[in-house]
Amino acid sequence: MTTFRKKHHKSGPWIEDKHRETGLLSYTGEALGELQEKLAGDVQQPGYPGYNDDRMVFMHTYQNYPQLIIHATCETDVIAGLKFARKQRLKVTTRSGGHSTAGYSVNDQIVIDTSRMGHVLIDPDTRRAKVGPGTNFRTLNRMLHHYKLHVPGGGCETVCIAGYMQGGGYGFTSRLFGMNCDHVVGIRMVTADGTLLRANKDENADLFWAVRGGTGNQFGILTEIEYDLVPLKKVWAFGLRFPLKHEDDIQTACRVLETVQAQYTYDGPPKMGMQALLMYLPTPEKPDGQEPCISLRGLYDGTEAECEAALGPLLDHVKDRKTQVDIWNHGHYLKVNEQLLMTATEPHMEMPAVSMNTKPMVDSRIIAECHSAERWREMVDHFLTAPDKTIFIALELYGGAINEPKSDDMAYFHRNASLDMFTWVFWTFDTHREASLNWLKKFGEIGEAMSNGNRYQNYPIRGNKDFLQNYFGDNLERLIETKAKYDPHNLFEYEQSIPTKMPCAETSA
Repeated sequence: MTTFRKKHHKSGPWIEDKHRETGLLSYTGEALGELQEKLAGDVQQPGYPGYNDDRMVFMHTYQNYPQLIIHATCETDVIAGLKFARKQRLKVTTRSGGHSTAGYSVNDQIVIDTSRMGHVLIDPDTRRAKVGPGTNFRTLNRMLHHYKLHVPGGGCETVCIAGYMQGGGYGFTSRLFGMNCDHVVGIRMVTADGTLLRANKDENADLFWAVRGGTGNQFGILTEIEYDLVPLKKVWAFGLRFPLKHEDDIQTACRVLETVQAQYTYDGPPKMGMQALLMYLPTPEKPDGQEPCISLRGLYDGTEAECEAALGPLLDHVKDRKTQVDIWNHGHYLKVNEQLLMTATEPHMEMPAVSMNTKPMVDSRIIAECHSAERWREMVDHFLTAPDKTIFIALELYGGAINEPKSDDMAYFHRNASLDMFTWVFWTFDTHREASLNWLKKFGEIGEAMSNGNRYQNYPIRGNKDFLQNYFGDNLERLIETKAKYDPHNLFEYEQSIPTKMPCAETSA
């Protein structure tokens, strides 16, 4: 669950892309015309106005130049797009919200964009919702709010459900209700051969198992998700802040992290969801400044007294409640979720405030072992060396309903974890890139020593050679079998796609 959002990118002067420069388009105008006749949607290609904006994704760090972008508005558009790709021998990437942290939402061949497939059908009597892949959480949360129903969702409103769900899907309510993928009761998907399939526990059960955690762009293009919803009305929102300015502050903050992990993950309060962030934030004394702190943000489904009692072990570390308890109110999830992602001193400022010109990169580690304050000190000290004050480290707390399913009940494997620790680094100028990447590398080294060897697949980073084991663990073999069945010719192939055969182990001579 990311903690900030970017507005849609609008480029400067249009830049001639490399396909038009080199003439490397793999299809003819006649073939494209035949495709367009079959589409209810439309296409975008190199050399036409708007292409440069259309190829952009959330992560400006990565630049790709697709030969064709197909904007699908219905399932038959997806089928036609896949048929065209197979005939032209082009690899396909599917994009809904375009938020892949490794930039995998776009390739250099064909992108089938489902962002216009944003239908939401809610049945309040059965507590079910059928949702299109291009539906973002801004839309979904507002529609569910009308019925006081809920499904766990991320913090970034522009994230769409398709990729989010297929990677698991963590949110503030996940300890209460599980991951987003845990609420899926059925899907519709167009597989690589252009077949539209329904999948649930009784029909195409292997595909249904695989898409819930197997990540997107692996087996086919998701065209609808059916969710089982839960009732959720008002919750208590809380925000605690622990400064990192002086040595005694740092020691207290490290004890707070020890307490968070020991008492608020695994068997911690089941009605509480929480995220801990090491970040720079404005303070009441310096609303225009930035001070390092640990910010705890979360919610509780219960009474105010129950919430305060559950927070007791953390409130014991608070020295000045007036300045350190920056959020304490009761409200509907829709408003609470928004508030938890804003700064307390500037209610309309997202955390962190990131310039549109920045380039980000993300890395993560799953942690199972509960660590001491002394062990957390190494990561806190590293955070304080960050070369840019927009860099942050976040801890998404596991346990509760997340850990109730078995690790092989579905492809989502991380069911015996305490938390997911991840970081976002940013740089604006290329001269700052090396410092940010060096800091990120050190984060990975410290995090790896603290972790169980796994990583959350919704925060991918390029160049990770161990991603199959990191993401899928003991579920890998079954996922490979499913990939071979539904995409035997690797139409959906990219750097972190699941192979159709088990990789050979490296052997030394």
